[in-house]
Amino acid sequence: MIPSKFIGILSLLIILTVSYGCTNNPPGSGGGGGEFSYDHQQNPGLSANDLLSDESFSELIVEIDYMPGYAPNTRALDSLRAFLEQRLNKTSVTILAPTQIPSGDQNSYSANDVREIESQRRNNFSEEGILATYLLITDGYYTQQNVLGIAYYNTSNAFFGPAYDDASTGFGSLTRYQVEAISFRHEFGHLLGLVNVPGSGTDMQTDHQDEQNGSHCDNESCLMYYAMQRSDLIEQLFNDETIPVLDANCIADIQANGGK
Repeated sequence: MIPSKFIGILSLLIILTVSYGCTNNPPGSGGGGGEFSYDHQQNPGLSANDLLSDESFSELIVEIDYMPGYAPNTRALDSLRAFLEQRLNKTSVTILAPTQIPSGDQNSYSANDVREIESQRRNNFSEEGILATYLLITDGYYTQQNVLGIAYYNTSNAFFGPAYDDASTGFGSLTRYQVEAISFRHEFGHLLGLVNVPGSGTDMQTDHQDEQNGSHCDNESCLMYYAMQRSDLIEQLFNDETIPVLDANCIADIQANGGK
């Protein structure tokens, strides 16, 4: 079974389905104004095969913007890169140097808020052979205060700094490295179509969806497991920094859609 320290943290992660499946590209999304065009405003999961396989894109880049006080943990970014290199069929995975952007001066940010920030701040878009993704860290909570991160577009995730603070402070809490590493990996898992995201092509090879909790795995030991109890996080004392991994069923799903 998964260590109890992970139950609360995974309960804070969410995949957000949006209604932008047919929207036009923002300016510059065609890769520098050339003929190549890629829609970065589709539902989460709809670029799963492009992320997982090398059929259309052999390289991946991850752009990161963060608001003051919430620069991402370096070890957590190393953990994310290792995860992506392990599971994606790419010749290279590059996490660009994080860029600080101005505060949004908000206590909380909605999904529409983070979409608007991306439209103003994102600089890297997919081009021939190179798939670009975007990661935003805000200085306010999500509208649901206990949520750590959301997948809100097919190549975009947002994370909420004060929720990181809550999860990584106090008696028995996880380390900041653990909180960020788990949430970064988990939300990218949703971009990969886990678990059973409609239209992603990452179909279940064996039924393992926790239907009561949406696009999450029913295995308590899996990175994609979902649980609601925050108290299990707060009340425990931990002595290691283990990060949960994908279970065999999740790995089989992404391998069937072009991953490793």
